[in-house]
Amino acid sequence: MLETTLVALQDIMLDKVLDEAGRKILCSEFSKIMQQGYAYLPAGLCVSSMNRPVSYEQAIAWKVLNDDDA
Repeated sequence: MLETTLVALQDIMLDKVLDEAGRKILCSEFSKIMQQGYAYLPAGLCVSSMNRPVSYEQAIAWKVLNDDDA
């Protein structure tokens, strides 16, 4: 689980957090995220903010909107 602030979220680089397979899956699901507002990603590996390897069974990615739904 990732808990962060909006400002810190902008500094998180996908190439640091997700492995190559995770980045490919996220890129392939990106249009679904933009259309539906969310997507489920299969199991994978990533790196924590403390550079520790982390495995996960499933992840959910979602579109973040501001107060004006933009």
